[in-house]
Amino acid sequence: MRSAPERRSLLVIGHPGHELRVYGWVGQVRPIVCILTDGSGSDGTPRLDKTLEILHELGAEIGPLCGELSDRRIYEKILRHEYDLFDNLCERLARLIIAQDIDLVVSDAIEGYNPVHDLCEALARTAVGIARNASDADNNENTDKTRTRKPRSIRHYTIPLMNDPRRPTTDSMEAAHHTIELTPLRFKQKLEAMRSYAMSAGGILQEEVGDAFHNFGEQAFAREYLFAAAAPGQEPERRFSRQKPFYETYGEQKVAAGRYQSVIRFGEHILPIMNHLRNKVSDTRAEAQG
Repeated sequence: MRSAPERRSLLVIGHPGHELRVYGWVGQVRPIVCILTDGSGSDGTPRLDKTLEILHELGAEIGPLCGELSDRRIYEKILRHEYDLFDNLCERLARLIIAQDIDLVVSDAIEGYNPVHDLCEALARTAVGIARNASDADNNENTDKTRTRKPRSIRHYTIPLMNDPRRPTTDSMEAAHHTIELTPLRFKQKLEAMRSYAMSAGGILQEEVGDAFHNFGEQAFAREYLFAAAAPGQEPERRFSRQKPFYETYGEQKVAAGRYQSVIRFGEHILPIMNHLRNKVSDTRAEAQG
């Protein structure tokens, strides 16, 4: 999974801490890393510093999108059906992919656990689509139209965050994937980093890490898997059109307890944003074919 010297890899994660799921890969490839939020969640306490420390130790490069948004701000945009923020994010990611000649993008996967995780995959694949179309448009302008043009190859893979790290998030168990085998030393460092991060963050993150070790076993994290992203409109979007994602049920509980005022719902809030972003790719494709 090492990139050729003239190419770069990009990791796009919704929250600080997600880099731990691909700790070995980050140390091996040293990608540019973009982080959508500061990880402040509902309690308003950022956790960006620990992630930046880990990324620097692994030799990764911090990208231009680095925790400048709070979860609260994104949730407000989602509930108000305001798409300007998401347009800006995917356009900035697309410009980065083009400028840095990125050929491999890895992002959070759509799992129905957290709206920011799900939108992270949607934003990444939109940025990849826009970058591909921009390359196609450039070929159109600079290549003899009588010759066959080869489109730019930009691969997009996702990482499970809450599910079994060895399994794709789609229903198909034959999803294309890459496997990164960690050395014993790197595996030991990864487990230590996960425990240290969880302890420093506390709260729900500590519970999630504890649950992951309990449910899947520590050995499940000795290898890392990058799964090919699903095409827009395929699984898992179809799955959450039929069943409630976790964050809807969780939101309903918080509203009933008086903690939240509104529930973010997949069909009412998240899917329209995904459709809006898919249309952006279609628009740039039409312009490229122009």
